[in-house]
Amino acid sequence: MRKLAIAAAALGLSLVAALQPVAATAEEAWPPRKITFVVALGPGGSADRTARALAQRLQEELGTPISVVNQKGGGGHVGHTYFSQMPADGSYFLATSIHPYISNAILRFDADYSLDDFAFINGQWNDHDLFAVNAETPYKTLAEFMAAAKAEPGKLKVSVVPGSTGAINLELALEAFGVDKSAVNVVTYQSGGAARTAVAGGQVDMTVLAADGTLSVAEYVRPLALAADEPSEDWDAPTLNAALEKNGLAAVPVLAGSMRGLAAHAAFKRDHPEAFQKMVAAYKAVLEDEEFVAGLKAQKIGTEWLGPERTTGIIKSNFEVLKRFDTKE
Repeated sequence: MRKLAIAAAALGLSLVAALQPVAATAEEAWPPRKITFVVALGPGGSADRTARALAQRLQEELGTPISVVNQKGGGGHVGHTYFSQMPADGSYFLATSIHPYISNAILRFDADYSLDDFAFINGQWNDHDLFAVNAETPYKTLAEFMAAAKAEPGKLKVSVVPGSTGAINLELALEAFGVDKSAVNVVTYQSGGAARTAVAGGQVDMTVLAADGTLSVAEYVRPLALAADEPSEDWDAPTLNAALEKNGLAAVPVLAGSMRGLAAHAAFKRDHPEAFQKMVAAYKAVLEDEEFVAGLKAQKIGTEWLGPERTTGIIKSNFEVLKRFDTKE
């Protein structure tokens, strides 16, 4: 009887165990009940608009609500720090201008994070820098402008925003053409709008600023070159490296302008690779939704799919360029 009781008890436990739900793995449980996008810049800007539009569509794709919080300050450093302190379980993502703000913050602040702490998913909206002169100037090509600067040092004025990729792209171009930095009078402005107004109004001869933003003064400027891999449909100008090649000069690194996109914690990608790939696949899927893409384009929001590998490659290679030109004492 005792053996029968033991057997019956064992059978009962087996049946109970069989009826219990198997604990879900992190990959099976993802996405969580709620996801939060952290924007490391203020509300209303390009990064914020991109994050909110993506969150609204992506939550439909994933079947889980996505909220957006802004943590501005320190050129993105406050938001990056906030994100790095949040759980690395795939419930928080950094949806912001992931470049060059993260790199600049690492170089200029005593940051507790590095690029290796982020798993970059996609750089969706890339605003490349445009070399543009005032439309009344005689320069038709970047080579002509550089030749004039070399012939009369200090005469030509160029507007830039200090610390911007535009300022660095100007230095790269001057070096490539063999023109000393002192040959141009660099005039700094604290905003892109002020720097564009200066070239549009003729206070300076050239500006190097984000191409999308410069569309607002397109009738007052002449584009000379674009710091990008490919030419733009909006501007009749060669890429910077195409302009250099035409003059028999060596290519320079393509330094991307502001890149709005999405990043996860590196620990999330490492510890939960299948869940990470679910987010990658979902993001790619929404950027293949023609109706969604059309809506973004109507709002002047970029819709590129670079993917994790290419996005990471651009950010890390650009970091080396930014480090070279870092002026922090």
